[in-house]
Parts: sequence; C-alpha cells; structure tokens
Amino acid sequence: MTTVPPNNSGPDNAPPGLPPGTLAAWESFCPPVRAELVASQEPGTRARSSARALFRRISIRPPGNASEGSKSSVAATGSRTSASSRVLVILPGHLGDLIVATPALAWLRANLGDATITVLAGPWGRDVADHSPHVDAVETCRFPAFDRTTTSASPLATGPGGRAFPMSLPAPVARLRDIATRAIRMWRADRLLRLTADRLRGRFDVAIIGSTDFGWGAALVALAGIPVRVGTATPDATAFLTLTIPMDHVPIGAWTRGLPRRNTAAVLLDLIDVTTTALRPVSSSSAIRTPTARKWRDAPSSELRLRYDPSDADTTEADRAWSAVSETHPLPWTPGSGHVAGSPERPLASPDASGRQIVVLHPVPGAAVKRWSPDRWATMIDRIHETYPARVILTGTAADRTEIEAIIRACTSPVRPISFAGMVRFGALGAFLPRARLVMGPDSGSIHLAAARGVPTLRLFGPTDAAVWGAWTGIDPLPIPPTGRLLRDIQDVPVVHISSARACAPCHRLSLPPRDQWPSDGSTNRERRERAGSGEMSTATSIVPSSTYPCMDTISVEAVMRGFDALWRATDDTARNDATASQRDEASPE
Repeated sequence: MTTVPPNNSGPDNAPPGLPPGTLAAWESFCPPVRAELVASQEPGTRARSSARALFRRISIRPPGNASEGSKSSVAATGSRTSASSRVLVILPGHLGDLIVATPALAWLRANLGDATITVLAGPWGRDVADHSPHVDAVETCRFPAFDRTTTSASPLATGPGGRAFPMSLPAPVARLRDIATRAIRMWRADRLLRLTADRLRGRFDVAIIGSTDFGWGAALVALAGIPVRVGTATPDATAFLTLTIPMDHVPIGAWTRGLPRRNTAAVLLDLIDVTTTALRPVSSSSAIRTPTARKWRDAPSSELRLRYDPSDADTTEADRAWSAVSETHPLPWTPGSGHVAGSPERPLASPDASGRQIVVLHPVPGAAVKRWSPDRWATMIDRIHETYPARVILTGTAADRTEIEAIIRACTSPVRPISFAGMVRFGALGAFLPRARLVMGPDSGSIHLAAARGVPTLRLFGPTDAAVWGAWTGIDPLPIPPTGRLLRDIQDVPVVHISSARACAPCHRLSLPPRDQWPSDGSTNRERRERAGSGEMSTATSIVPSSTYPCMDTISVEAVMRGFDALWRATDDTARNDATASQRDEASPE
C-alpha cells in the first residue's frame, strides 16, 4: 500500500499547483469536483480569497495587539476562577458533527466545573446541544458555509422557496451572474458576521471554535471582542485567534489510506485541553495553588464517550410511533433485561412477534454525495431477510419518505421491510434506536446518534474519511483498518466501516449536486456501461438512475453483506458472552 504521495505530474487537463496525490487521482474525480479544483487554482480565485482575508484582518481589530495581546488576555482571563468563566463554544456543523463534539463538551465541563458554557450552533444542529447535560445555554446562528439552504444554489438562479431551476445563459452573462452571486453571498456573510458579533459582545471570556477550518467563526469572536479565542491554526483563522493547535491536514485520494489519521473527536478534545490549561494556571506565589487541568489522554474512556440523552418526551414520542406501526405490523416492544457489553445503558435488542431481530437502516444522508444506490439497498434488505432472522426498519425524515417507499417497493422478499420515515423527530429516534440489534447506513447524523446510544453500526464511506468521521475509538492517531474489518469503539461496541475503493476517495467534498443533476457527458455514460458490463448492477430494478456518486457506486452489495455478517456475528449473544480479551484485541485496529 502506498503511503507517500505518488510522483505524478498529472494529466494535461489538470491545473498546475495541485498536490501530487490529487494529481494522481485526477482522472477518477467526478466532474463537479474537477470543476471545483480547477476553479480553486485560478489566479482570480486565489486573489479574491487573499483579498477577502486581508479585508477581514484590516476591518476586524481584536482588542490589543493580536500577537502580544494574546498572552495578556489569556493571563487576565486565567486569573478568574473557573466557576466564573463564561465560555462560548461555536459548533457550526450538523447533527452528526455535534454528536462527535459531545466528548469535548463533557471534558470541558469536567475541567471547568461550574463555568457557564454556551453553545452557538446552527439551527440544524442545536438539538444535540439542547440534549447535552454539560451545556447551560444554546444560541443559534445560520453559519454561511454550513447552511445547506443557501450553499446549494445561486441566489440568482432559484425559484419559490429557494428551489434551484436550470438556467442556460450565454457565457458572458453567466460570468456576470457568477460574479454577482459571489458578491451577494459575501455581503450576506459579512452582514451576518457583524450582527452576530454585536449580539455576543461583552458576554464571554473565552471562545472555542469547534470546527477544524472555520475562518468566519474566528473572525466573529475577534470582532465580538472575546479576550481568549481558541481554534485550529488555518490561514483564514490564525490572525484572529490567541491560542491555536496545529491544523491536521487530511490529504485527498487512495494513497492516504495507509496513513494514521486523527478522529475529529480527538482534535476537539485537544482544543479543550489548550483552553483549560490557559484558564487554570498554577501560580507559584499563591498560597493556594489552582489545580492543573487534566489531559484527555489520561482520562478514563467513560468520560470521553459520545453521548445523547433522549428526554422523557422523546421516549414517549418513540413509544407512540412504535404503537402506531404495531397496528399494522406485529412488533411488540418488551424492554430486555440484558445489556450490550461496554454499553450499560442500552438494553438488548428486542425481537418482533415472529422472533426476528430488528435491524435499522437509515439510507438517506444529509449530503447527496453520500447516497448509496437505492436499488442496492433493496437488494441488501432482501438478502438480510432471506439469510438472517431479522426484520429491517427504514428510518428517515418526512422528506426521505418518497425514496424510502421506493426502496420498499423494490424489495421482493416475502418478509417486508417497514418504514419509520417521518414518524419521529431526532430525539425520539435516539430513544428508538437501542431497540435494534444494529443500525446501518451511509455516514450521517443518525449513524452517529446510534453510536452515541451504544448501538452497533455498519457505516458506508465514500467522500468522507472513515478514520476522521468514523467510530471514535479513543486511539489517536488511528491507523485506519482495512474496509470491512470489525473494530470496537470507545464503549467497546462493535463497528464495521465499508470504504470506497475509488482512487479519488476520500475527497472531503460534500456540497455537491445530486449526480442526476450533472450535465450529461461521455464519462458518466462510460462508467455506467462499465458497471453494467462488470456485473455490478443490482438485480433489483433501478429506482433513481445515476443518483449515486462514483465513490459510493464502487461499494458493492457483496462487500456490505460481508460487513453485515461480521457485525451480526459480533452482536450474537453467545459470541458476545464468550468473547475473550484476546479476541477483542484481534478485532482492534493494528
């Protein structure tokens, strides 16, 4: 396996300046990614980015000198007791991102005691912060780079409700439209920046940027005048921060698969360590020494697990939805008396009336690029029902109902899957998932939710990195295991990752249009012919032609079934009770 960047000058149509690994995977990139990479290397794009960063540095002046003032501001805030510290944690991501941040929130609370912790989240992610016992208050902001309602389409090419519609314009007009679109987005982002800074000013002593590359957030807390500002050292953010940790650069492409990676949870925990060390200094001249902050690597795993605690209302909602489904399907729920090893809060999965164990499938992720082919999901469901004593229940939002119902219609097994789409909110889904023996689906917030609830998961990865966004094992850095191999998370719950074998994966790009919205070209048609000729097409009728990105398309039903079998055996009651320490070591990543 190659673990150094390949020495490849790249094809003639690749733009100059790209890293060697990106050039090596150039021919494998899908058209939208190639277009992004070409645009990123254009002189005009780099000049605009530099000008925007320079403008922000000039127009946003943090209190005092940016370099010298950092030490004085940290010292001034550190002189406050931890009980009086007012900490703002900025978490702009979506539900799964915030679940990954829950170990950091718990660790912040463990080190700062009675400090007031406020989370500034997007409205799309605040549910997780609302359910955190370690957070005192939650506020929202529609962070520009994370708002999926504004990043997917041009404001000049949308119809009612923000829905995009195709526009065919002459090249000069299209160019003017693109310039106007960028100007409008920059104006909106700058206006939101200043309005939000006014709202935050004077209320916090410390701000932690809980996203690894978020210059806008760093500029926000600097403009708000927050004395101590902690984040990752990126070109857009460093000038606005007083304390930083190194940026963990995750390269693109298959050649990186043999390299150890840092899970996002570990990076966020490092931010907390830097913060608490600054806020709890030891004064040698003081008669009473302030206790030093602990480091997360010395903490027991019980303090670092993913966490999501459904409320009583969530549990009631889940029970009500379950009862509604049971009116047409005999699926009684009786709480089990046993527990999953390593997860003392989760009862053993309950069988349905026919003795079949519940398997939950969450097939629709938040980003279109992560979708696996619906017809392959139908084939998977049929094989599971034919091979295992299982009943598959499909979960999702109300917006996912059409695709989920199409998957169910394509299934041919006499044992029918059940739709739970749109029946519960996210919190109630958290109360429902522990009833399953395992949960499977592409990398998504619901998969992270299952992990936080101690449920075994089977996860599919295409554009995202399994080591960075996969199971939080507590091992840092994590040598990514071979795809399909069983590993165990920090709660000792079994997990299987299935990663794309395509040369360009992972590319780390999620804001891409659905594949069926690509302009038709020869490469797309050629790939579909090759896929059909290789026998990789599903036996089920195609539901949404060309809906799957190439990286997800390379994941075969056979590979996912092998992963499912490994996870099923790992969650077998007898095998679990008879497991020895040596077997657990063998299942761990090397």
